[in-house]
Amino acid sequence: MRITGGVLSGWSYPKGFASHVRPSTDRVRESLFNLLNHRWTINGCRVLDLFSGSGIIAGEFLSYGADEVISVDRDFKNIQYQKEVQSKSEMFKNWKIQKRNVFTFLSQNTELFDIVFADPPYDLPNIQKLPDLILPHVKKGGLFVLEHAPQLVFPQEGTLKKEYGSTSITIFVSND
Repeated sequence: MRITGGVLSGWSYPKGFASHVRPSTDRVRESLFNLLNHRWTINGCRVLDLFSGSGIIAGEFLSYGADEVISVDRDFKNIQYQKEVQSKSEMFKNWKIQKRNVFTFLSQNTELFDIVFADPPYDLPNIQKLPDLILPHVKKGGLFVLEHAPQLVFPQEGTLKKEYGSTSITIFVSND
């Protein structure tokens, strides 16, 4: 697993992330970050990475110039792995890693983010409600990027949807 773009392009993550983690593929990440970097701005953004798993998305955002990334995951092994990765490069100094339940974090969070990325388990109950739950944490004009199974239908339409085989990315733009 490697970072696909930005200043850390090609940097390899160490082996050993938890076996239950399903990291976004290189192809999906490369396509997503090319899209984000060309249609919106990543440089200088504050990013929230929910259900952060291996932390590869945080690495990509930092590689593309995000000012800060906060990763939230409830799994101890995932957090331990992310902290190991963080210790390998000075480029990860603005990566804050929190071992918390995503829904507890959101219920207590009062900050707004330029971009929120979420890659929940595809079988997460009520996954269709995530846009309504997360968009209040996004600055006006900011993005909520959701990775999900292609067949998923949301009550509200996203601004953009891309499909990559068994993975889809839907981007919602905050209007509030």
